[in-house]
Amino acid sequence: MVLEAVPVLGVLAATGAPDVFPWGHVAVGYLCYSLLMHLRGRTPTGAATVALVVGTQFADLVDKPLSWSFDLLPAGVLAHSLFFAVPFSVLVFAVARRFSHTELAGAFVVGYLSHLPADVLPSLAIGDPSYWPLFWPVMARPGADVSDPIVGPGAGAGLLENAAYYMSDFLPMLFSPVGVAYVLAMAGIFALWLYDGHPGIGLVGRAIGRITGRSSY
Repeated sequence: MVLEAVPVLGVLAATGAPDVFPWGHVAVGYLCYSLLMHLRGRTPTGAATVALVVGTQFADLVDKPLSWSFDLLPAGVLAHSLFFAVPFSVLVFAVARRFSHTELAGAFVVGYLSHLPADVLPSLAIGDPSYWPLFWPVMARPGADVSDPIVGPGAGAGLLENAAYYMSDFLPMLFSPVGVAYVLAMAGIFALWLYDGHPGIGLVGRAIGRITGRSSY
């Protein structure tokens, strides 16, 4: 079997699919966007990279407060659904075109749309795909109604308590074969960002400088 032939996948199957954290989504989004830019003979600009990073977090910035803080929906159903993501992305492009910012819109949308499959890929790796959020509300969570609480502390428990729950699984994972592969992958994408000229760092540095009254960037 594939899982027996690939040790990392075997560990994943035994321990369950790891969650994708914010920095993981940034890495996946940047990899996708940088490759797209290189195919066009370009490298990401600073402003586009910042828009990309915001896009990679957008789905969680919408869905997690709705669940973890306000207990309105299960985590990962609204902004993680293609039925929301596709029309919203079209709207972003329409507004950006009106103001001549299509490059920023493109980066944001790449970041946003890369988030959705990135959440599904770990479960695909262990042969137990969990792709129902992509098609919510047409597809319910297997074995439960979509209105049921999420795993862990649950809906309404708060952002910090839920974050602590998921971090308790992430830290031990770093010391496993999966963790080694994870760190190597992150290092590779970080090296790509450096190769591209570390876009975005100057823009963020200048913004921080304006806020703090310093101008070291």
